[in-house]
Amino acid sequence: MGMREAWGIVEFRRLLIGNFVNMLGGAIFIIGMGWTVAQTGGPKAYGLIFTAYFLGHLPLLLYGGMVVDRMPRRTVALAADVAQAIIVTLAVFFLVAGFGKFETLMVVTFLTGGAGAFSIPAVSALVPDIVDEELLTEANSIRGVAMTGAWMLGPLIGGFTVAEFGIEACLVIDAITFVFSGVILWTISEVPVEREEEGNLGEEVLEAWEFVKTQPWLFAGIVMFMIWHIGDSAIEIGIPFIIEDKGLGAREFGIFGAVGAGGAMIGAALGGFRPVSKERRGLVFYMFIGGIGWCMLMWAMPIPFWIILVFVLLEGILGGQLRVIWMTTMSDSVDQYLRGRVNSLDAIGSLIFIPFSPLMGGWMIEKTNVLTTYSVAVSLMVLTTMAGLIVPSFRKFERVDSERFPLSDFQMKPG
Repeated sequence: MGMREAWGIVEFRRLLIGNFVNMLGGAIFIIGMGWTVAQTGGPKAYGLIFTAYFLGHLPLLLYGGMVVDRMPRRTVALAADVAQAIIVTLAVFFLVAGFGKFETLMVVTFLTGGAGAFSIPAVSALVPDIVDEELLTEANSIRGVAMTGAWMLGPLIGGFTVAEFGIEACLVIDAITFVFSGVILWTISEVPVEREEEGNLGEEVLEAWEFVKTQPWLFAGIVMFMIWHIGDSAIEIGIPFIIEDKGLGAREFGIFGAVGAGGAMIGAALGGFRPVSKERRGLVFYMFIGGIGWCMLMWAMPIPFWIILVFVLLEGILGGQLRVIWMTTMSDSVDQYLRGRVNSLDAIGSLIFIPFSPLMGGWMIEKTNVLTTYSVAVSLMVLTTMAGLIVPSFRKFERVDSERFPLSDFQMKPG
């Protein structure tokens, strides 16, 4: 069994192709949108755009997870693609009609963030539905390579497109990719969701939360990401201004994103060819997170752009391996009927402070400078990793037996 066997699963291969094209369009839009807003509005406006996305995304994540656990995942992902294709197409017409770029981009970012609250947990939960457990590590590695491949090509295309043709062209490409992804999803068979009984939203969220509390690795990971992403999102706001301070433009902004994604693709591939054992997952996970923080700090240093790109590549490699470790543990340690809601709780916990962090990052950059902002952010990020390295139960990345969610029942469940 290996990556070749995982790739040979027809339904999985189709899902990957559709998801790759979907994310390619998303990367093109984000680069085009980011550079347009940074150039016209400055750090605060750039932070506000990210805030708009997460204000649309986070409130719907729990409901999206509940829908994913009740309805066929393919149907949910397909509906989200159709909705986003319509939203982005309408944005093109508004821009052509002369509506303000910042206002239009903020609205479309808010709405697509809401749609993503359904598509992201749907696709994540669909993978273990169509791939056997013994191939999940390899499948998640291939998916990581595909995702980061899209994030490598997308910024290059997005940087060139926004520089030559403007944000409108980026939106047209994004709309086309949503349509293509929807067509591919239509060809994938529905996988019934196995549930013992229907419940209301509060009961279903409580059930998922009770599961999270029984798993120290999962609870600690969510809390760590919650704090870590405060610094990470502030750092993201500074990137276009690092590029601008060096006298560079949209193409270099795209290259920056492409190099990081290329590193993530290498890391995801390494995670598949040399999987980390369950016994070592937690230790490697927290060590790599600390390394990522130090790499990010180097981006703000007064060094040549090509040296910055070396640290961008290294950060991507570490991040790509982290994603494989986390996705695999979530897949092989969470019951099929809980995955959608647990994925949503994971996302909400990890991202809950992000609506405010970009605004804070933009404000700090305007009041101080990029290096000071990065120093504060990285200090916070590195400190959060210490608990994971110090507490043994946090480092044990595997399913823990409990009275409410016995390991014997989990082992007997399909998927």
